[in-house]
Amino acid sequence: MAELEYVQLMASLPALGPLLGAKSVPISALRLRKRLDDMLEGGHRDELDAAESILAWQKIPLGMSDDEFLARAGHVLSRLKNPTLRKLAQARLEMRTLIAALRRRESGQDAPAPNMAWGYGRNLKRIRNNWRDPSFGLAQAHTWLVPFREKLAGGDMTGSERLVLEVSWRQADHLVGFHTFDFEAVALYVARWHLLDRWSRYDAEGAAARFGKLLADSLDAAPAELNFNSGA
Repeated sequence: MAELEYVQLMASLPALGPLLGAKSVPISALRLRKRLDDMLEGGHRDELDAAESILAWQKIPLGMSDDEFLARAGHVLSRLKNPTLRKLAQARLEMRTLIAALRRRESGQDAPAPNMAWGYGRNLKRIRNNWRDPSFGLAQAHTWLVPFREKLAGGDMTGSERLVLEVSWRQADHLVGFHTFDFEAVALYVARWHLLDRWSRYDAEGAAARFGKLLADSLDAAPAELNFNSGA
């Protein structure tokens, strides 16, 4: 039965645990990749790789333009056969589009032109038509928009990143449903693993940055002969 095709694989993967409590992922990228390569069927492996190419940040080249990324996303979505994986990808891309719009407006830019390639999904026209509305007229449908906008305006980058990851985590959790040992269960595990990995890396980097700032502040407050940044 399809719903039991990956019992062994799912049983071999450690529980991910809560997103924001993670200091590290429970299984390394190398070990996860090895399990998937060894135990996923070829067609499913290809589906998962395709979805990761537009969802996992580390799989997106830094120099890729919006046009190039949107072309890739359109190509991938048109070829994804699994409806659950396609639904997850669409939800994530629409969320990124809203975030891009908020950041664009926050920086003082005008609404994107109708013929401009800048985002994905059902809300592009509504965003343009409601550019001056704080939440583009979408606050009820996307309840995370208001708190994200507030964090963005306040310069709370850690808080905004945390909120985005929480919403993405809930999106994946919502799709899990009754998927336990099928391909959907594997794909959603991998999607949440990437979120967990991103948060644990971000949290570690944030902790290092905060420590560095505390150290710099303490040096600034120290007597001149102890301040290594005094230019001596």
